[in-house]
Amino acid sequence: MSHDIDSLRLRAAAVLRGLTHPPLGMAAALAEECGEVSKLLLDRYAYGKTLPSAKLGDELADVFLCLCEIATIHGIELGEAVDQKLTKIARLAPEWRSELGDFLERAGGGNLSPVPRGSDDSAGPACPG
Repeated sequence: MSHDIDSLRLRAAAVLRGLTHPPLGMAAALAEECGEVSKLLLDRYAYGKTLPSAKLGDELADVFLCLCEIATIHGIELGEAVDQKLTKIARLAPEWRSELGDFLERAGGGNLSPVPRGSDDSAGPACPG
């Protein structure tokens, strides 16, 4: 099921009405959730543990909800902001590929294939974000 970013942002605002973090709390909540994603990836790629896709998805959703809260409070149309950023990146990507592509391949990044939906990643890399 596909969802529009801004419709999800508005739904999150409605569901969480009255539960908005104070401004510094928003930043702390975002950092906390990013830390949880980082921990899962560290466990997988530094320590060889299984990466449970459902848990990673849950933590990524928490990060997204923190971003939605910040965008809503500051009047940012998140979908529009992402679209504008992707347009900018599309212009820069060929130069980045030229400059960084070989390095990223050697470092284990570059053109990774996504892990099939619903599988735990116990053997291979996940799709780069």
